[in-house]
Parts: sequence; C-alpha cells; structure tokens
Amino acid sequence: MLHYLPGCDVRNNHPKAIEKLTEYMKRQGAFVDKCCRTSEKLLGGGDMIVQNCTLCELLLKETHPDNPCLSTYEYVLRDGTFPWVSHRNEMITIQDCLRTKDNLAMQKAVRECLRKMDFIVVELEENYDRTRFDGMWIYGKPMQNCIDTAPAVMKYIMDNYTEILPEEEKIRRMKEWVKQYRTDRVIVYCNGCEKGIKAGGGKPVHIVELLAEGL
Repeated sequence: MLHYLPGCDVRNNHPKAIEKLTEYMKRQGAFVDKCCRTSEKLLGGGDMIVQNCTLCELLLKETHPDNPCLSTYEYVLRDGTFPWVSHRNEMITIQDCLRTKDNLAMQKAVRECLRKMDFIVVELEENYDRTRFDGMWIYGKPMQNCIDTAPAVMKYIMDNYTEILPEEEKIRRMKEWVKQYRTDRVIVYCNGCEKGIKAGGGKPVHIVELLAEGL
C-alpha cells in the first residue's frame, strides 16, 4: 500500500501547496497519514511511504526500517505526466540540510526537480554530505516526542551536532550564514532550514511550493 505523509510543520507553513500535493497523492492511490509520531503502527509489511519532511524521514528510518520511504521529490520524478512549471533559467541557490547528509537520493532528486522546472542551480561549497546546516534546529534540544519516538537517531544528533545557544546568538549565526547566498531566493526542503534562513533575513522557498504550482 502507498502512504503519503504531508508533514505537520510543512502543512502548517504551506497549507495551499500541501493541499494540492495531498490531492495529487490521493489520485496516485495513496492513503494519507496524519503524523509520523503516531502511537499506532503507521505502516504494514511491504507498504511504501512518501513524505516531504526531513524530520519525518529521520524518524521513520528508526521506527519503520523495513518499509521503503521516498521523498515526494523522488516520487514525482517517476511520474512521466507530472506538470512541471518553467522558471525560465532563474538562478537559485540550494540549501542542503544536515538531516539529509546520508540521503544522496533525496538531495539529487531535489536538484533534478529544479532542473525540470528550468532553474539554474547554484551550489554552496558546503553541500551534499558536507552540510552541517539545519537552521536553528541544532542550537536547541529536539522536541521530547521526537526523542521518545526515535531515541537512537536523536541521541546521535544531540551527541554530535547539537549546540545549545541563546536566542540572540542563534539569530546572529543565521544572519552570518545568509551572507554567502548570491541569489535572491534559496531553495529549501527542510522546515528548520527555512525558519533559520528567514530569521537571518534570507528568502527561502520550500520546494513544495514549486511542485504545487502546476497542480
């Protein structure tokens, strides 16, 4: 069975885009799940889930390791009839997320989606598995329900990447980070990255907004 997980924060931040993508996934025959942190069993044996949240993807790797999990970006590339909207060679920077360091398939899919929409992708020096950026998310303790859901992966992140900082220092680091961008807009596929770039004065665009344009 095919499942679609919209992602709580992605849906809250981009309700119209997620509504369109949800309807698209329903037409694909997907069952729409509410939250990856539900106490009930999310998937059955052999079920596949499609999601557009990097945190959901991390948690699902631990809670449902035997179920295939694809990003929405990988899924739509398999659809030969997906309605791509051209952006006429606009140059746009792509911001990879710490949570996807080990997910080359997702990272490549995001870039291929952008090329399908006729963007010229501008790469940062710290990209792919070199990225350590996650907005302000790594400068505070993860939510307790995430720790309870996937204790192993959350412990790894806290032990290796988390640095607890006061709010003013978080903002200072975000402002410093966005100085490197050389395009007006920056593509993100992570809620933490999006929030952090906004806090630093940048102009993030979540890729779900672009995918929804033609739906």
